[in-house]
Amino acid sequence: MSAADRLPPQQDRTWSLLVGVMMWLPAELDAYLERSADLSHAEYGVLRCLSLSEAREIHMSRLAATASVTPSHLSRIVGRLEKRGLLTRSADPSDARKTLARLTQAGALLLAEVEPGYVAEVRARVFGLLDDRQLEQLEDLAEAILTPLRGECVSLLPPRSTH
Repeated sequence: MSAADRLPPQQDRTWSLLVGVMMWLPAELDAYLERSADLSHAEYGVLRCLSLSEAREIHMSRLAATASVTPSHLSRIVGRLEKRGLLTRSADPSDARKTLARLTQAGALLLAEVEPGYVAEVRARVFGLLDDRQLEQLEDLAEAILTPLRGECVSLLPPRSTH
């Protein structure tokens, strides 16, 4: 293997740090959600996306993009959440080819119960460790990396707030 086939030391260190964050931060948040609500991080993300929708319902295709999961993974997640009575699925009355996922009252109650602790975990593990400049840089970097990978996910986010 030649030097051209390897990352330079600084890039290698940066990559290793990013991989560590991608591995260990979700694992920590998963552990919190599992303890407090018997939810995975992906399940929480689906419930949260539904709760942010005005009607508490979203087409499955949009939900997959918004919750950052693949359509096949979303089907399994929704199946588990539906068995627990946290959401329902139905055909879209205006287009029967599309399926709507809808947050139930039980799902909204569970989310309201777990969200304050989840927010506290995210603040403690991410935002509380960074100053304003670093937070802005983190947003810029995350958007720059995610946009070419899944631009549709970025386009579904609210616009950037002015600090």
